[in-house]
Amino acid sequence: MSKKSKHWLAYSGLGIQMAVTMLFCLWIGIKIEGYFSISPPLGQLGGLFFGIFASIYNLINSIK
Repeated sequence: MSKKSKHWLAYSGLGIQMAVTMLFCLWIGIKIEGYFSISPPLGQLGGLFFGIFASIYNLINSIK
């Protein structure tokens, strides 16, 4: 493989990794919401926002 083909291959899974991270954190937020009996949108929103920030942080570190 040439250098150009390896370059895009290194970043090909980042989108799927971001989606899985966000969905996993959303799932954790839903579970926390049920465990602590928090009003419905707070656990989901907290988990989703944490997942978004974690995936963006991972994306930035992967690109550097």
